[in-house]
Amino acid sequence: MADDKAQVFVPPNLLRAKVGNKPGPNIDQMVASAQAALDEMKEDFETWIRDDLKSLKETVAALHRTADPIALDRIKTLAHEIKGQGTTYGYPLLTAAGDLLHLFIDRDATVAARNLDIIDAHVDFMTLVLNQELRDQGDAMAQGILQGLRDAAKKAHGGAGRAVG
Repeated sequence: MADDKAQVFVPPNLLRAKVGNKPGPNIDQMVASAQAALDEMKEDFETWIRDDLKSLKETVAALHRTADPIALDRIKTLAHEIKGQGTTYGYPLLTAAGDLLHLFIDRDATVAARNLDIIDAHVDFMTLVLNQELRDQGDAMAQGILQGLRDAAKKAHGGAGRAVG
């Protein structure tokens, strides 16, 4: 070996050349701006969530009448949307119930379609949470209901397999 010395190659920073040496955004300002946007959206949340819950109830009613798999899929989608909105806007119990309903249907849609009473119970709990403005995730009664929903889903699915919620 003729040359045992290591050579270090430092590639040019082409991104720096394109962006320049301007300082980045102030992280505190970014956080404050994001929080302000969320606070502004919270005013509309009550309308959105009530509309989603109304759509959910109407779709469940349609499923009771027709046993349409498209309706069941719509219920799963609405449950997922409610799950995504709940905690962000101060309703973690809606997130928990939406998650449980979504998982119940996702695990086996055929089983879910045969157990509409369990779907009804999820929707009834979400309605209770919203109407009573239950925001405390640690509420013992609410946790008991969530556990009951989990147990009912597990029993409907044969009590075995992956956990629901």
